[in-house]
Amino acid sequence: MIQSRRDFLKNAGKVAVAASVASVVPMSALAEKPAHPFTYVHLDPEATADRAYASFTQMGGCCVAVADAIIGQLADVVGAPFDGVPVQIWTNGGAGYGQNSLCGCLGGAAGAIGLVCDKATSSALLKELMTWYKESNLPVYDRGEKALAQVVPGSVNCIDSLSKFFAASGVSSMSDPGRIVRCSCLAADVAKKTVELLNAHYGV
Repeated sequence: MIQSRRDFLKNAGKVAVAASVASVVPMSALAEKPAHPFTYVHLDPEATADRAYASFTQMGGCCVAVADAIIGQLADVVGAPFDGVPVQIWTNGGAGYGQNSLCGCLGGAAGAIGLVCDKATSSALLKELMTWYKESNLPVYDRGEKALAQVVPGSVNCIDSLSKFFAASGVSSMSDPGRIVRCSCLAADVAKKTVELLNAHYGV
């Protein structure tokens, strides 16, 4: 059947509109967004601790170390959607976000929990994690270099936790190797505890 001129122009117009939209809207914007929360799978707590310890030096601090140990590991194990989350987002959390405020380890953990939990669950797990952090004798991790001293932080703030460590160890500088080992071990402990809580919550 021969297409009439009127039908031809009508169809050509539709094609032109579609092409115009495609040229303005990125294809990524047309893709379906992953549902939140992302699906969590079992992570080995010991392997997670080891990864956080290594990532502290490799990636630049406690916050990104914990994020990489959990989110980065999920990206390796699961792939999408975790592999679309750049863990470098958390490089700004070191030294209490540069203000001696919230310990970056907990900031990295909060980011990971927030990706895989709804609001109510996230709040509950964060409360449990932060209570553990405040009340525990840390760091415990020692499969790398053992920390010079263990202290009970008594607070979620970097300045409080570090001040107690400085007093107990005799270390007084952020650049001291002893401080770096201590915070690397602390990142390992927090990452491990976080996946223990997530594994228990999801029964995996």
